[in-house]
Amino acid sequence: MKQLALHSYLCDSTTERLPANIKSDLMMLLCQRGLINDINIQRFLHSRLVSLDLSECNVTDTGLSHLQMCNMLRKLDLNSLKEPRQSITSRGIMCIASSCRFLQTLGLRRCVNITDESLVSVAQNCRQLRDLDIGGCCLITDLSLAELGKNCGLLRSLNFSATNVTDNGIFSLVSGVCAVSLQEVHMASCRHITDDAVEAVILYCKNISIIIFHGCPLITEKSREALGDAGSNLQLKQVTWTVY
Repeated sequence: MKQLALHSYLCDSTTERLPANIKSDLMMLLCQRGLINDINIQRFLHSRLVSLDLSECNVTDTGLSHLQMCNMLRKLDLNSLKEPRQSITSRGIMCIASSCRFLQTLGLRRCVNITDESLVSVAQNCRQLRDLDIGGCCLITDLSLAELGKNCGLLRSLNFSATNVTDNGIFSLVSGVCAVSLQEVHMASCRHITDDAVEAVILYCKNISIIIFHGCPLITEKSREALGDAGSNLQLKQVTWTVY
């Protein structure tokens, strides 16, 4: 019965006139069931929306364009939980970045068609960003990390696993304004990073507590030794790596 009731809201044109709090509750339930799409998303959006999880939903740049009205949005989850998400591109993310400037948490995992252009826009517009997941976004390069390091002084958690970054991008990131705030760095399965990148994170990010760098073929025993040398200077809670 509950599922039938939810479907009735999808077809009811009066939904747009519901109070904001009821719209938010409905949106959450519909998102959990993967029922939100480009056609119906606008009915449930409102200017006071602060959190939106579209990880289970089939939306494209068209659907994301409607989020321009949600300028109080703090958290947006577009992570793909299993397969790569092809339907979202830099155009959609840039639209969000220009309108939702108070974003604190942004999940873009496995959004394989987003490029540095979109992350530059996020870094320059969303200065309150705290948590960013771009793991599996294979088109992302050093340019994105450089802009995050330059602009996002509150950034505390960053996942750029399986991207196309190199040591240079990580140097730019950790020598920037987010060095003190960074607590969690995921850089697993990055083919181009070396021990120098791991050492840079350890050296500059004094509050780091989680560092993940398994599956990086250029990492050697030198990284393990660097972690050992850092010793009590770091308050590490989780470390995973693979030595080749």
